[in-house]
Amino acid sequence: MNENKKKFICIRCGCCCKAVGHTEEDKFLDNGNGVCKYYNDQKRECIIYDFRPEICRVDKMYKRFKDKMTWDEYVDLTYESCEKLRQLDKEGKLGKIIN
Repeated sequence: MNENKKKFICIRCGCCCKAVGHTEEDKFLDNGNGVCKYYNDQKRECIIYDFRPEICRVDKMYKRFKDKMTWDEYVDLTYESCEKLRQLDKEGKLGKIIN
């Protein structure tokens, strides 16, 4: 990737880990309540972070969208999605987006 392109920096808030199972691609991660089975809520971390699947990797997922938007647009949209998930989590509504 070009040095001038935006970088996505995950703050590891865990909100995306607490909102899985709503697509066919991420159903295998759902522990039954919309939370990823690899997410440790007490430590607020992914227990397989270094080996997480492509759907959990912003850089790898971009290949699915590169014909529709630029990398910078994709990063902006990802940040926007992260912010919406954090807001839902703050409001106690994160688990309700799946149901």
